[in-house]
Amino acid sequence: MQDSLPPPTAAAPAPEAHPRLGVVVPAYNEGTWVRRALDALEVSADRAAWPLEVVVVDDGSTDPESLRVLDEVGERPHVRVVHQPNAGRFAARASGLEAVTADLVLLLDARVEVAPESLQRIRQAVGRGDEVWNYDVVPGSHDLRALFWTGITKVWWRDYFRHRRPIAFGLEDFDRYPKGTGAFLAPRELLRSAAGGFASHFADASLASDDTRLLRTVAEAEPIHLSPEVLCTHHAKSGRGSWSRQCYYRGTTFVDGYLSDAGRARGLLAGALGAVAVGGVVAATLPRTTGTAAALACVAAGAVARSCGATGRESLAVGVLSPGFGVCFGAGVLRGLRMAAGPA
Repeated sequence: MQDSLPPPTAAAPAPEAHPRLGVVVPAYNEGTWVRRALDALEVSADRAAWPLEVVVVDDGSTDPESLRVLDEVGERPHVRVVHQPNAGRFAARASGLEAVTADLVLLLDARVEVAPESLQRIRQAVGRGDEVWNYDVVPGSHDLRALFWTGITKVWWRDYFRHRRPIAFGLEDFDRYPKGTGAFLAPRELLRSAAGGFASHFADASLASDDTRLLRTVAEAEPIHLSPEVLCTHHAKSGRGSWSRQCYYRGTTFVDGYLSDAGRARGLLAGALGAVAVGGVVAATLPRTTGTAAALACVAAGAVARSCGATGRESLAVGVLSPGFGVCFGAGVLRGLRMAAGPA
């Protein structure tokens, strides 16, 4: 299903069904990123003439500067800060959904800044009955580690990024289009129902997938709208250690998001470990051939990213960082399979 968004107008009365916009922001040692996210949000909400109800959920932050910023933003009249022990982003979002009272909610990561005109466009669409929106994301840095994520995203969801256009998708084409809880708007009760029906494959809730299976439930109920006219900027963690940890973490949550049956985890784990062992033997036996093959694979990865809509620098990031990503993400997948498999 496809539609187009009209240009924003200056005088757009708030839809009676949604007189306020609820916003849930999970934060863990995010420092000034929380302030930046809220500043951008307020600019966009002001242009849309849409009153805000913001719940910032502190997920057990330990950084003194981050805690000071949370105290500061908590003094804003439309912001409420909720503190909880560290339990992971999914649990933080669930707490925020319980605390917010507005009937339409934007899930927003602390490192995301919404574009000034975005809420005005969404608000007009909501008035027409289109109440579920996923923001289109642009990178906030030219650092290769940050650009790697946008590059690899364009490969994964190339159907959209090869030709960005307004679309609406449901469960049947869910895997063809980008989506995530970093900037996602939907009715509160739909989000609460999806979160309440979510069961992680992991005992450790802090490693639960906080988007794929949750949003799959949303798409089953309502079409998800996406448009290049509804943008946000994501500031990815780009330090060497942060990037590696993020790859490892995403490998683990990937298992939780896409493993349909936890009972398959043991078989998949055995197969993955076997593949790693064979790969290690081949690399040790034929190091030069392995190195050449790896270099060619990096070049091919960059070329594929470029063909899928990535910029030149994003393609470079995919090519250069694919080996490191493969190691860290693969290790995360193994961890996820081991956790899902449970005790031997």
